[in-house]
Parts: sequence; C-alpha cells; structure tokens
Amino acid sequence: MNKPLFTEERRKRILEQIQREGRVQVKELAVLFSVTEDAIRKDLRFLDQQGLVQKTYGGALLPSKASSFIAYKDRGGTESKKPFAKAAAALIKPGDTVFIESSSYTNLMFYEMEPMPGVTVVTNSIHGLSELASKVKLIHVGGTIHPEDESGYGFFALQTIQQINFDKCFLRTSGISPDWKVSAALQDSLELKQTVIRHSKQKILLIGRNHWNRVHRYNVCELGEMDVVLTDTDDEKVLSKLARQGIDVISVDQSIPSGR
Repeated sequence: MNKPLFTEERRKRILEQIQREGRVQVKELAVLFSVTEDAIRKDLRFLDQQGLVQKTYGGALLPSKASSFIAYKDRGGTESKKPFAKAAAALIKPGDTVFIESSSYTNLMFYEMEPMPGVTVVTNSIHGLSELASKVKLIHVGGTIHPEDESGYGFFALQTIQQINFDKCFLRTSGISPDWKVSAALQDSLELKQTVIRHSKQKILLIGRNHWNRVHRYNVCELGEMDVVLTDTDDEKVLSKLARQGIDVISVDQSIPSGR
C-alpha cells in the first residue's frame, strides 16, 4: 500500500480480503499494508473477538470455515496455551487416576507436571509420552491413530477407557455454542469425550477465549455437566453465568509465564 491506513480502515480491508479469499496469512498482510506482523496479529485478534473471523496459527479464517476440523500441526500458539497446561497440571493430586485428552493444550500438561509417584495418567495422545512416562504411571488407550488429529480413537481406545474409573478428566473443546453446548469437530472425539465423561468423578474443561460462541458439528454435552472450567476469558457475562450454574472457574492469566 502506498499510503498508510488508519487502524479501523486497515481492519475493514483485512475483513474484505478474508471474505473474498476465505483465509489470510499474517506475513502476507504485513507486506500488503506495510505494517509489522504484530500490528496484523492485533487486527486479527480484534476481528476474532468480534466474531468476524477465527484466528489460526499464522493467519485467520472465515467463521464459516473455522467450524471445520483443523489438523494438529496447524493449531500452533504454544506459548498462549502453556498457562492453561500449567493451571491444569496443578489440579492433579497424589493418588489420582486421571484421563488427559489429547489436544494442543492438554498435551503441554505432560511437560508442566512434576514427577508424581502414585498418579496414573491415561491418555489418547501420541505426543510427549516418554516425558509423561518418566513422571507417572502411564496407560495409553491404544486404538487407531487419526492421521491429522494425531490421537488414538476407535473401538479399542473406548474399550480401554470403559475399564477405568477416573478421579478427574481433562478435556478440550472445539467450541462452546451460544446455547452452551460443548462441541467437537470429529465424530471420534465426540465418542471418546462422552465415554470419558461417564467414567469420571470430576470433569475439567479447558476453554480458550476464542472458543466461546463457536458451533461445531457434534454436540458432546451441556456445559453444565462440567465441574471445573479453565478459561482466559474476561467476559463478565460468561463468568457470571458459569457461577450461576455452579461451575468452578479457574481464570488463566496469560501474563504469568510457564514454568518451562
């Protein structure tokens, strides 16, 4: 661009480009508008908070396309997810048997955990297993590995889960719908979540601020079935409704650095 644009105008142009092309990349927009990549990230974050786009690793998508499955390798954003992992790992107590669902958030728990003799962790993740095995008793559910989600699913995984009673489960969601249903993008994930929930005393859900008011293909359960929510949202309406429903809220402070 020859002439610098005001922030509001630039954001309008970015939105127009996403509507034309379906997705944009931070690097390309920075060159196009002659601004820093940080400025573009702030623009995309603003548009995301308005519900106009969904931020992804390195760019953004139209909301209509964001409800489709995003491969594990494309999820990115590790630094913003570490505080979630640290807060979640702190909830595991000596003697617990827990299920940790594979996701780009929860897999980071393996690195935040201290060695915990007497703790059993069951997971369908294929990431960080050697790290986890050095700290706890590890049970992998097996099953068929989804090539893009990079997690174990299917009959054999569900059979393993059904044999175990969990003190706690740590789950992720593709989105919380406006009517407060927990959703999933994969049918395999739907089945696994529902099975884990039935076998868990305490259900803990990690929800990033960008995942509120997002509808995905499969409804897992009502959000009210969760006992604890970890979230970084500062939306008072959301926080008040969680309190009214009796759901314990752990606010994730993105300003606090991870332990690793």
